[in-house]
Amino acid sequence: MIIRRLRENENGQLCEVESLGFLYSANVRDAAEETLKSEVYGAFLDDDQTLMSAIYTPEYHSWCGDITLPSVGIGGVATRPEYRRGGGIRAVFEKIFQLAPERNWVTSTLYPFSFDYYRQFGYERVFKVHTVTMQANVLSCFPRNTDAKLYTFRTPEMLADILQVYNTYARRHGLMYARNEKTRAYSDDPFKSQKMTYVHYDADGKADAYATLSKDGEAMTVKDLAYIHADGLRGILGFIRTFDGQVSEYRFNDLPSTADLDAVIHNYIDVGYESDSCGMGRILLLETLLQNWVYPTGTGHFRLRCDDFLEWNRAVWDVAYENGKGIVTKLPYDAEFDIAAGIAPLSRMIMEGGYSVRTASYLDGVEIRNGNAVESEDFFRAFPAQDFYIHDRF
Repeated sequence: MIIRRLRENENGQLCEVESLGFLYSANVRDAAEETLKSEVYGAFLDDDQTLMSAIYTPEYHSWCGDITLPSVGIGGVATRPEYRRGGGIRAVFEKIFQLAPERNWVTSTLYPFSFDYYRQFGYERVFKVHTVTMQANVLSCFPRNTDAKLYTFRTPEMLADILQVYNTYARRHGLMYARNEKTRAYSDDPFKSQKMTYVHYDADGKADAYATLSKDGEAMTVKDLAYIHADGLRGILGFIRTFDGQVSEYRFNDLPSTADLDAVIHNYIDVGYESDSCGMGRILLLETLLQNWVYPTGTGHFRLRCDDFLEWNRAVWDVAYENGKGIVTKLPYDAEFDIAAGIAPLSRMIMEGGYSVRTASYLDGVEIRNGNAVESEDFFRAFPAQDFYIHDRF
């Protein structure tokens, strides 16, 4: 078995694997004529020609305080049926993990078809997304306004406003991905795509919110919602009301666990809520994450033992923090510790956050010594609830 990155001329083989792996129709002949532009790693037979398994590895950057840290997404995980259970995907994952120190990939996220399957690679559920559906009358508490503009190919300068709103919003949500001018999250041809991104501007002409909308029957779906402050949220909701005559229902998709939308509306009778355990995450470079973490303003100290098959993570980590900064020291694996955890539950406690001595005791693979000792409490205080989630799909 040969594990390597796919070459530009191997798009046809990748298309075959995806078509058979996900059972969808694909034009392999046309795909073979196209250049593969994405970063994809695959498992080949020893002939180095026959592709058995493949994984896309798009690179992102996650907000961590005022800086961003590199992160790798895992997508398009597929194997041809005749090569399944042959270790191809595991071998590709091993290759990706070995690249982490070189590429400085601190974290990794994915959308699972099976939580148990990806848990064997160290991933754990780290965020949920929520959908809020409401009758149009629920937004009547917000005055209608026309203070929003539509982003199109005629207004490319608006992308800077959109990104400024999004990244301000993303900083408040833990390790949420940053976006830049290369993002494909927003359509500049809403007339064709029917994905309309409206940007709300305050009285001074500054962008303070946006929403990406698309109509689905009698419902208007809000696919992407971001805002700088409460007034911005209220403003964009007031603008959305201009569609009241065309739809009877609004559906807000992919909201974080703590949705500010729920705080600003007044009527809850005609509102429905759904929750989806959507994404899994994994810490790939624990030392880098601990060194760059924004700690509480007070002082604290803990010793954490990490169990991981990635040798660079497998150690006891002594962390002393004060005024938001931490001093991290790597100790031998058999050193004394306050809390020990496998990489999967540890990723959950840090990336999702908000755990305590009591709630962490329910997670498999977590050992807390000394009960409610100060050191144990210092660990959980260092990682408050992040409200972490991801809009981007891969």
